[in-house]
Amino acid sequence: MERIILESIFLSTVIFLVLFYIKLFRKVIYFRGKEKIALGGGDAEQLIRAMRAHSNFNENVPLGLVLSMFLYFHNYLILCCISIITLSIGRIFHAKGISDVNEKNTSYNLRRKGMKLTIYSHKISLLGIVYFLIQSVYFFILNVK
Repeated sequence: MERIILESIFLSTVIFLVLFYIKLFRKVIYFRGKEKIALGGGDAEQLIRAMRAHSNFNENVPLGLVLSMFLYFHNYLILCCISIITLSIGRIFHAKGISDVNEKNTSYNLRRKGMKLTIYSHKISLLGIVYFLIQSVYFFILNVK
């Protein structure tokens, strides 16, 4: 029962990340059309911020997904769900923060929270992978004797 719930949470979060990617992508397209800029960002701050939110998502989410998938396929579902949910929340905060033209007034709080949550997500996944490695070595040593 718990397995079905955790797998549903994980897969739902993956679907959310895909939809969030599409939202960021469409935002870039919208501002490109609005500003009539085909390549680069020009002087359009909203477009530049939308491009950076999209780019930053592309720079961080694939690593988080790969790490979470490793945990998922090795049945560390609790760590996998915690990691991918933390990643998703971090990416939401970061995208909202970087997209805000008046971000300087908030001292970059949302971006910082987003970056921290993204790094925590990676650390949670790494913790699970290290646990897997230790467990593998332990059982290997037991079987050698």
